[in-house]
Amino acid sequence: MSQATALLLVDCQEDYLARDGLVPDRAPLVAAIAGALAAARAEGWPVFHVRTDGTNAMPHRRSAPEAVIGTPGGEPPDELRERPGEPVFHKRFFSAFDAAGLEDALRAKGVKRLLVAGVHSHACIQASVLDAYARGFEVTVGDDLVGSYDPAHASQALGWLDGRAASVRPSAAIFGTAPEPWQHRNPCDWDDVLGEIKVMSAAAVSDQATRLRGLQPLPLAERAERLAGWHRQLAADRETWVEALVRDLGKPRADATSEVAYGLGLLAHVAQTLADEESGAGRRVRYRPHGIAGLVTPWNNPFAIPIAKLAPALGYGNAALWKPALPGSRIAEMLHASLAECGLGERVGLATGDSATGQAVLAHADCLSFTGSAAVGRQIVALAGRRFIPVQAELGGSNAAIVDASADLDAAAADLAAAMFSFAGQRCTAIRRLVVLDAVFDAFIDRLVAEVDALRVGDPSDPATQVGPVIDKGRQQAFLALANGATALAGGNVPAEVAEAGCWLAPTLLTDLPPNHPLLAREVFGPLAAIVRAPDLPAAIAAHNATDLGLVGALFSQDEAAQDRFLAEAEAGILSINRARPPFAAEGPFIGWKGSGYGTPEHGRWNRDFYARVQAVYGD
Repeated sequence: MSQATALLLVDCQEDYLARDGLVPDRAPLVAAIAGALAAARAEGWPVFHVRTDGTNAMPHRRSAPEAVIGTPGGEPPDELRERPGEPVFHKRFFSAFDAAGLEDALRAKGVKRLLVAGVHSHACIQASVLDAYARGFEVTVGDDLVGSYDPAHASQALGWLDGRAASVRPSAAIFGTAPEPWQHRNPCDWDDVLGEIKVMSAAAVSDQATRLRGLQPLPLAERAERLAGWHRQLAADRETWVEALVRDLGKPRADATSEVAYGLGLLAHVAQTLADEESGAGRRVRYRPHGIAGLVTPWNNPFAIPIAKLAPALGYGNAALWKPALPGSRIAEMLHASLAECGLGERVGLATGDSATGQAVLAHADCLSFTGSAAVGRQIVALAGRRFIPVQAELGGSNAAIVDASADLDAAAADLAAAMFSFAGQRCTAIRRLVVLDAVFDAFIDRLVAEVDALRVGDPSDPATQVGPVIDKGRQQAFLALANGATALAGGNVPAEVAEAGCWLAPTLLTDLPPNHPLLAREVFGPLAAIVRAPDLPAAIAAHNATDLGLVGALFSQDEAAQDRFLAEAEAGILSINRARPPFAAEGPFIGWKGSGYGTPEHGRWNRDFYARVQAVYGD
């Protein structure tokens, strides 16, 4: 690209960049666009900024106004802010060329080529590219410089545009240099730990997949022995893994110890129960590998969840292409190194990076197992459906517990306080909603507030700590905002003793929430819980079920009839009686209902159902 090229930034505004489910995530997308902006300025390219003006002329914006000029949400991040001499235009509709004066300004600068970056790929980027093409401009889209909350639609849009109205290429190919590693900096005093994390390109993921497809499968007995060896090795280094979880994530030592024990139990069960054939009268049933298992894992349990996917994927003969969440990348690299020591490392391609890296993994997978948010999970399921590959997705929950009049209130309060707020509520199985019957509401709340106030908040390396920090400053501020407008029975603030130390938030119990409050409907991944009242058990069960998610449900009751009714009517994949955090068994299924899960359950005998294809053989 030459001096006749301009960089066109479309809708790089905070409200759009903060949208749930944005792919890539906000941080890597802003970093990539900022890199392109710096490179364009260094080359002397003219830069044009186009933003939505906030008049909400379009019908879908009238009911949900966003990006209003003059408000913080309508402004760009500091990294993408205009400099003197870089004009800013405002549009009402989708296309950047709806902005009055843009085309004239481009012509006045002698621009013949445009590099387009911004959001959203499926809408405003697509419309801007088509209008630019119709006006005779040569258009390039940086595929790592655009994002969308609807990645399935975005992928289709970019694929259609490429070769028709634009050239869609990575920014490294545009500027002739490889992108710098994305530096993940957690502002909560973990900077020195996380360091620089490489964002693997789509081409590098493709190379990994090609290598994995060239491997010959191992016999079943050898797979089992290597997995058993991996278990022995990890168990011998148990304390190393506990320290890594405390150090990298701020996970309290007690929770880190539990995670390591859970992961080791899952691995041992897989190694001991592998079988790839069954026999019957006149037929055999064989279990054959898919090929490459794509594995996408979250940051909050970066030891146990990867093991829970890697062990059965490898055990049933697949190779694995594994994309960990960015904050868990260093632990992922440690796990990958441990696999090499037991002879399984070459069968796992580690693809560190962002959401775009995850899409590249999906593009080469023959089956895909994902753990993460419901918003991203729905998009992954849609994309995988286009490729006709099986998907297993665990998508979190807005988990509820009911306390009825027959419950042991002291025991329930103590159990629930720990279940809601250990690891600062950063678990998909944490209880986030409490439904308390009127008959015991005041008595129970008094006990619960006392238990919550007694929780130890502080240094995660201290064995006595129960509540450590949340993962980053952005989430801390978002959680504080969620507490505004509700009555805080406990917490709702940053504890004074750790206010300057990072991203702590006091365990927070909220009541008097408006019906549309996020805490009542979706997963809020932090130390907040909502309390609602119910006149009787039917109303309590209705409140329990009043969400599109359904991972964990609990009932605290000594009444057998109430227990039976709850088990018959509660809409969740995992139910528990008189215990808010059940002892998840390695041999049992882990599954969410409704929007909390998709596909085959995880763990136990269901591992084989997902990670292997069934084949019937008849005859002698």
